[in-house]
Amino acid sequence: MARGAVRARLEGEMSWGGLLVLAIVVRVIIEAAARKASPGAAPRPQMLGVGLWNVVVLFVFVPIAILLALALAGGQLWCAVPLAPLALLMAPWSFARLALIPLGLPRAAYFVASLSDGAFRADRRGGAALAAAWALCRARKPAAAVEAWVSERIERTGAAPAPSSASTAPLRGAGIAAGAMLAAYRGDVEGARALFDSVAGLDERACPDEARRIAAGWLAAEAASRGDWGAVSGYACVSGGRAMWLLGAVAARLVGEAPAPGALGLWLRWLIAPRRRATLPLVRRALAAGAGVPRPEPEAPEPCAAKVAEGDLWSRAVLLHAALLLRPRGQVSGDDLRRLGGAWDAALDDERAQAELRERAASLGASGAQAALGPLARAVEEDLAATLRAARVPRAAWDDLGATIGRTRRRLRDELLSEVEIACDALRRRVDERRELPALSEWREWTSLRAQYETAAVLVGVEFRRLAFPKLHADVCHAAVWLFNTRKERVIANAMFRWLLAEAEALGDSRLTALQRGNVECGV
Repeated sequence: MARGAVRARLEGEMSWGGLLVLAIVVRVIIEAAARKASPGAAPRPQMLGVGLWNVVVLFVFVPIAILLALALAGGQLWCAVPLAPLALLMAPWSFARLALIPLGLPRAAYFVASLSDGAFRADRRGGAALAAAWALCRARKPAAAVEAWVSERIERTGAAPAPSSASTAPLRGAGIAAGAMLAAYRGDVEGARALFDSVAGLDERACPDEARRIAAGWLAAEAASRGDWGAVSGYACVSGGRAMWLLGAVAARLVGEAPAPGALGLWLRWLIAPRRRATLPLVRRALAAGAGVPRPEPEAPEPCAAKVAEGDLWSRAVLLHAALLLRPRGQVSGDDLRRLGGAWDAALDDERAQAELRERAASLGASGAQAALGPLARAVEEDLAATLRAARVPRAAWDDLGATIGRTRRRLRDELLSEVEIACDALRRRVDERRELPALSEWREWTSLRAQYETAAVLVGVEFRRLAFPKLHADVCHAAVWLFNTRKERVIANAMFRWLLAEAEALGDSRLTALQRGNVECGV
């Protein structure tokens, strides 16, 4: 009797195991056939709101897993053997995120995440590459060959399908996040920040929610490392998770937002969040800030520390100028710039100074005071423009009606306008010559041009936008149409159309707005 029970148990185990092996084989065959037939195709049609594989999981594997779990709880230890691979099939992304990525196993994370229809249905190839890049960042001492392997997988997510290649697919949201993660691994923090930030502008149909959450989480952590708690609070509002819940609470207390959690709520968030040892100093700092302990603020230097004789306008302007150039970039304010502009206006218009310059010019054999004032004024404007660009002070904070500030504004506007036009010309020339770049490089070129335009718009204002946008629109739209129709990179082209539409609406250009609405409606 006991022997019969053992035989029945073994037969049951073999039947369950055979079923799982058969399911895995069928899954692999289906995926291989789909990729070979249409490597760049959109995700498969959905049934009941979920993917076909998810239907199988929901109605076949979940009931089996429940029965196995109940049997395991009843003492049938053999049920653990088929239950483990069954759990992997039902939740591949959870297994990759909780086990393989923390262990730093890029290849294993890639292949397991590629089975995830739930988390990365809109971009499973990109999701697998993202898992591999994330695991690479967590690996202790990865070999160069592993990095090259991950880089190759990321490039495959953004290469246009070709007849000779059956392993490429158009670039989508998770693929962009994977490229950002690889850039972070290589130390390119600025590039990673730009790529992660660009994920939010993609169409929801082409960007998995999990990729958006990972991007927001990385951006929040990076902003916290720089002390930009206002940005952390903004990212916490659009992303969930235990870590973001904690960072959002810390940011709320540090920037004084309401409602900020109390001490008990903050400690509860810390207990729930991962990496408690690393986040403990942040919690203590937030608790101290909430308790009214003053935070150390850098002492702002005096506008003009040296003593200047009353009426000595030249000395005052020169000292203010030197003090501004010596200030750290983050401590330059609009008031400092206006004060310096006013000081130079007073010095350059002073009659006594003009007389001294004429006398000095005569002794040197120069033609007159204007021969010396012209180069001096241009040098002042160049220094002010360079300081504005480095400190990124918005125009509303520094603009006034003074002559020096006015000339600086025009100089800065012309410089920025020329730079944006040069970048637009380079983009159009490359498109006209049909010089293709990998899709991720195409996207990085566009995000760089967009950041250049947006930074200039903040510095100079709407005047720059109205002057630069017609040229920018023509060249970027030309490139986006080429990407959409010829390269079949519909997702990134759609994102470019969407940005152009938003900017055209903001500037009130009805003709360009109608054009871009039609382009956006072409879909992804």
